[in-house]
Amino acid sequence: MQVPSKDLTGKVAIITGANSGIGFQLALDLARMGASVYLACRNTEKGKEAAERIIGTLSGKPGSGAEKLDSRIHVLHLDTSSMESVRQFAKLWQASGRQVDILVHNAGISSAPNGKQVTGEGLHMFYATNFLGSFVLTALLEKHLAPKARVIFTASFGAYAGDLTYLLSAPRGLKQEGFLERTFGRDSRNYNNTKLMQVAFTRLTKDVYATQRNKGPTAHAFMPGFVFTPIFGKTAWALDSVFLFLKVATSLSIPVEQGAATGLYLATSDDVDVMMGGGYWDRLRKRTTWVDVMDDGLLERLWQCWEQDGGVTWDP
Repeated sequence: MQVPSKDLTGKVAIITGANSGIGFQLALDLARMGASVYLACRNTEKGKEAAERIIGTLSGKPGSGAEKLDSRIHVLHLDTSSMESVRQFAKLWQASGRQVDILVHNAGISSAPNGKQVTGEGLHMFYATNFLGSFVLTALLEKHLAPKARVIFTASFGAYAGDLTYLLSAPRGLKQEGFLERTFGRDSRNYNNTKLMQVAFTRLTKDVYATQRNKGPTAHAFMPGFVFTPIFGKTAWALDSVFLFLKVATSLSIPVEQGAATGLYLATSDDVDVMMGGGYWDRLRKRTTWVDVMDDGLLERLWQCWEQDGGVTWDP
């Protein structure tokens, strides 16, 4: 898969989890096209190392604007598992007054770190890290998104295995009619649920901005395919047969450049389907998931649940 180059001079991109894997590759590719790229990383030391690799890779490359690389590649601290960290990041960005043209939500986990299932704020670790932090960040930066901004999630085929029972669970601290008590299972189930939420978010965002044709941001989720990136480095393989299969299948994995290609396409393409938003993509093609036929009422309840859990109100 090859994505045509596009001049992104003057465009601003934020990429979470950009110090390695798909996030790093997207940061490299967008910087190569001339964008100013902000690597939003939990570990800023690793983020700085990634920034140095980007600068080193692009220095002297034709069309990369090598002479301005130092001023276009930035590293900021962001831990998507912490809503406080997300708010601090958003506060700093709001103070800068900068617009965001491309917002890539790539940070994520495939296994609970050190077996820790709940964050210090009382949220489930997978939920906070892989989705809720991204939802809150997008809400807080909504007024700073460019008129035709792209919001992109690095999703997974796991979205097809997401659990509707979890999606119907109540916001934390609340018991509401029609919602079930929230429960969590093994890592692969928790991972799949968050990937399904990412896809649901893209459709909901499309609905939110339906009356603002060609003015509001568009949101997409994409499946990179099986790229054996560092996200799987600390997975408890022996405890989960799904992830164990993935480890055995490493010989079938694709290069990270190919895995990031669809995300790059969504960030840069002017294709009609891309501009419409609300899609789940694989190998540069829009795919169908059962989110496309989910009841509007259920989707609205999901949105309300995310607002309640994240302590934000979306006000487009």
